[in-house]
Amino acid sequence: MKLTAPADSAPVPVRDSLASRIGAWSRCQAARALVRRALDLQVTGVENVPERGPAILVARHYHHLYDAAAILANVRREVHVLVALDWLGGGWRLAVMRWLAAAARWPVVWRRGRACRINREGYRASLNLLNEGRVLLIFPEGYPNVDPLGTPKQQPDEFLPFDPGFLVLAERARCEVPLVPVGLRYTRRAAGGWRACLRFGAPVSYARDRQGGRRAALAVLESAVRDLSEPPVCPG
Repeated sequence: MKLTAPADSAPVPVRDSLASRIGAWSRCQAARALVRRALDLQVTGVENVPERGPAILVARHYHHLYDAAAILANVRREVHVLVALDWLGGGWRLAVMRWLAAAARWPVVWRRGRACRINREGYRASLNLLNEGRVLLIFPEGYPNVDPLGTPKQQPDEFLPFDPGFLVLAERARCEVPLVPVGLRYTRRAAGGWRACLRFGAPVSYARDRQGGRRAALAVLESAVRDLSEPPVCPG
């Protein structure tokens, strides 16, 4: 879909330090190593991710670990991942993960319970990234299908309704933010492990004043992600 809404202003790029660039490169290399070891991966449509400027990757959430790794390993730009940490509960593990997320500039949210301060910080961090012209990966379902700690999804290929929070970020960013739907499909290999298909769709324009507004845009993105995750995309 062609982007038509006028931008309010241009993003303000921030020059990364050497340490930040080395960190981004290291995370990408780690993701590639994990994907090579764990997945038989097919990727299509990665050219749909804008080469510059802000973007939100709106992705299906199927596997708690491999989804983000597959995307980080194949997008040519640095990708910042919105991560949920409520599964850690508290204590030193949560403190360490929050420190690591802050170092990577990965926004943190809390999916359940009372954690207003953490979610406000995650919202501000996400908006800052978009205003700097960066790529943000969001899983609007909130929960994966495969998770060692359990999931509210009852069926192997179940989708949860998308949370509209990513549209709020697109509305409030200083410039237009393309929304790139990302489909994921996994099947078990006979020899063990996973065969996966990762497919990036064409960017979707979100105009906050368009008829239907947020509800219509949410339906469009959810439908696109579902279609990109359908079995015909990944034969075999």
